[in-house]
Amino acid sequence: MKACVTCVGNALRGDDAAGLAVLSLLEGTLDDDVVVLGCEGEPVALLDAWADCETAIVVDATRSGAEPGTVRRIPAHEARLPDELTRASTHVLGVGEAVELARALGKLPPRTIVYGIEGSSFDTGAPLTPEVAAAAEVVAAAIRSELEQART
Repeated sequence: MKACVTCVGNALRGDDAAGLAVLSLLEGTLDDDVVVLGCEGEPVALLDAWADCETAIVVDATRSGAEPGTVRRIPAHEARLPDELTRASTHVLGVGEAVELARALGKLPPRTIVYGIEGSSFDTGAPLTPEVAAAAEVVAAAIRSELEQART
């Protein structure tokens, strides 16, 4: 199984760093054959990261109006991401658009899971909120478990 975990975010925009917080929790804790990447640029770069991956896991912050720290796990290989999770991004193209572009080009990995962590503060220079920091711990543990289950 070739797996890739990509954590998307902007370290300078408060809760938009949710994915990067998960990245720091995962580094050094996964098997050597799992590629773990941070993506602070445009998520369209995910398409290159997913090349030859059987399983792709993506983590990003969301702004849907849910309670801060809410975690969503979405099997993106089964259906489009919900619109409310794709319409707001600090990037030109968000994770949702990158997933749909990969789907249209036939480059979406057979198993693609998106974890969204609901943020509340995306202001420049703001710190990660406690709710999002706690949710990052939950998502990191879920990813470890999910990858372990995929091996069996």
